[in-house]
Order: sequence, then C-alpha cells, then structure tokens
Amino acid sequence: MDQGFDITGLYCTSAFAKSYGREQETHAARVAKAIGIELRIFDMGQDYIDLVRNPLHGYGKNVNPCIDCKSFMLKKAKTVMEELNAPFVVTGEVLGQRPMSQRRDTFPVIERDADMRGMVLRPLSAKLLPPTQGELNGAIDREKLLSISGRSRTVQLRLAERYGVSGYSTPAGGCLLTDKNFSAKLRDLFDDNTSANPNDIRLLTVGRHYRIDAGVKIVVGRDNNENNLLMSLAPYGYHLFMPQGFPGPVALLNGNPTQDVKQTIGRLIITYSKQVAGRAYHIRYGNEVFDPGEPLPIDVRSLRRVGADC
Repeated sequence: MDQGFDITGLYCTSAFAKSYGREQETHAARVAKAIGIELRIFDMGQDYIDLVRNPLHGYGKNVNPCIDCKSFMLKKAKTVMEELNAPFVVTGEVLGQRPMSQRRDTFPVIERDADMRGMVLRPLSAKLLPPTQGELNGAIDREKLLSISGRSRTVQLRLAERYGVSGYSTPAGGCLLTDKNFSAKLRDLFDDNTSANPNDIRLLTVGRHYRIDAGVKIVVGRDNNENNLLMSLAPYGYHLFMPQGFPGPVALLNGNPTQDVKQTIGRLIITYSKQVAGRAYHIRYGNEVFDPGEPLPIDVRSLRRVGADC
C-alpha cells in the first residue's frame, strides 16, 4: 500500500480452521477492517480435505501438508489475481520461520506447483530472495522491501505498531493440523473413513472420542457449548443421544446404532454425569427412551480413546 497499490485480502478457510463458520469474526477480518482493505473469504472445501489425506509432498511432524497447502492456497489466490487483473500475490511469509514450507528450497517448489513462478511477493523477506517479476519490471521498489528471516517476530511487531495494526492472531497460534492430539483423531478418521467430509472434520474438534469398532465412533460432549455444537451437527448423518430427565452430556454416534452400541453410549453419558443415589437414568435416542442397563457407569479405560482433548 505504501508503494501505491490497492490491496485485496484473501482469507482461505477450511473445516480444519478453528473459526470455521465464523470467518467474519477472525483476526484477518478485524485487521482488514482496521487497515481499510476488502477481504474475500474462500472456503477450500472438500478438495482441501482430499489434499490433506494424500499430499504430494508429505507431512510435517503431524498431519500438516504445509508445502501442498501453500500451493493450494496460491492456486486459489491466482484465480482472484486474474479476476482483478492484479500483477502479483503478496504473502506474509518469512524465510526460515516455518521448518517445512518457509525455506529457500521450498519456496520455488510451492510457486512451481501453483503455476505462480515469479508472481509471489514476500515483502518481509524479499531482499533475501530472488527478485520477482514485479521487482524486475520496476513496478515494485525492491529497496523498500525487507530482509527478515528466522522465527523471531520482533520486526513484525514493530511494523504492526508503526501501521496501527491490532487484533492480529498470536505468533504462537498454530494450525490444527500441527496439533498432536487433533492429528491422532484425523489419522483415525482417515484410516476408518474413505469419504471424510467437512462435518466429519468439525466433529474432531469437539468432545471425547471413542473408537468402538471399524465404522463405529462415539463422541461425548464436555460442556454445554460442546453439547450445543454436537446437537447442531446431528442432522448431518450422525445419531444423537441425550440424557432424559437428568443433567449430563449429549453424544453423537457415527456408525450403526446396534443394541450393544446404544448401551455403551448410554453408560458413557451416565459416566460423565453427576452420580445421584437412587436416581433412575434413561437415555433418549430419537423417539425412543431406553434404560442403558446395569452397571450404569462404564470403565472408560476399557474403550479406545482417540487422541486427547484438543
């Protein structure tokens, strides 16, 4: 903007984003409003889930396909660039800040895969990188660009203060795909389900997950907010179980509600409810209300817990 360009922001969201469905409340939306630029929100959809399942360049430490992810986003950015007849795409990447995708040797690979050679300007590290087309043709003054490298954010924070930018995400805030516990749940889903969709991914961010058998998983809410989210996801192919006449968590089943599975779900709900002597415990499943049987609580150590709480 200092060099006279109009800027359009592009926020790529997916089912893996913690803010999925609430994109207008993101840090990106707040910053875009603060600096007065248009922000376009692009849902990467099912194609991105399929990419995460089978990335060309593999994963990082967890289930993070960072190189393929960057190329995917740049492909989407290119469509907007062409629509606006813009000369290049700008990113906030810093050389050496991320171990997989922000390296001198991976930047060219990402641009090649996105068919964006020479069209990606990384102004924070530009002086440490080969000049882009915009710099070579004189549209961009290379001398006004920066030479930041490494994991420190000191210079970036000073720039934010200089430009009056606030409301941005914390430097330590990471992608769910780099989270060890979330990655365990995602691997379990991919191993069990060949057609994972955005709702299946959203479900991974909620509750306690128990894998009962192939094709059978139970998710139990941990608080009222999670109970509400589980109930909102129920119409998308899941079976909803709720406590009847006593306070407790709700549960979703992904799989076939056999009698044994229903009993297990009922006992899980009771296990995570407050135990009151003499209370009758019943579980609602659709129009059915059933007694989960004795003994009511269940030893959760006998079930396979998938991941820990994210």
